[in-house]
Amino acid sequence: MVAEASARRSEILKAALAAFGERGFAAATIDDVRRASGASTGSIYHHFGGKEGLAAALYVEGLGDYQREFVRRLRAARDPEGAIKALVRHHLRWVEGNPELAGFILGRRETEVLAATDEPMRELNRAFLAEVTELLEPWLACGALKRLPLDVFDAVLLGPCHEFTRHWLAGRTKTPIRSAERSLAEAAWQALRGEGA
Repeated sequence: MVAEASARRSEILKAALAAFGERGFAAATIDDVRRASGASTGSIYHHFGGKEGLAAALYVEGLGDYQREFVRRLRAARDPEGAIKALVRHHLRWVEGNPELAGFILGRRETEVLAATDEPMRELNRAFLAEVTELLEPWLACGALKRLPLDVFDAVLLGPCHEFTRHWLAGRTKTPIRSAERSLAEAAWQALRGEGA
C-alpha cells in the first residue's frame, strides 16, 4: 500500500512537471495534472493540497536530490582540486540529466510557490550548508582553498556553469555540456585554488 501511494505520488509529480513545463505554472491546472497522471482530483489534493503544493514538492524534492549528490561527491573527493572539479561536473550533469526539473528549479518562481517552499527550503539549505562547510573546512584551514564567504564561494564555484546551463536549457548554446565541462571545472579550480594547494 505504501509503495502504491509512493508510485502514485511520483506519477502526479511527473505529470505536474510536464504541465508546468508545457503551459507555465500560471496556466497549468490541476485538471491538466489529473488527466496526465490518471490520478483523481481528490488524490492530488490529498498528496499536495493544490497546485502550489505540487510546485513546492517538485522544487524541494528536486533540490534535495541535487544537494544529496553534491554532498556525496564532496565526501568522496580525495583532494581540493578533485572536489571542486567534481562539484562542477555534478552541477552540469545533473542539469543535463534532468532538463525539465532543472528548468523548473532554475527558472523564475511565482510568489505562491516561494511562500510554499520557504519553510522546507530553509531547513533543507541549513543542513546542506552546514555539511558543505564542514567538509570544506580542512582545505580552507590549510590554505588549499581560498577562504571566502560561503555565498561568494558558491558564486565562484557554480556561477559560470549555472549561467552556461541556463543558456543550454534555453537552447542558446552551441557547445554540448560534456564539452564545456573540462573548461568550466578548470576555471572554478583556478578561481578557488588557495596558495597552499
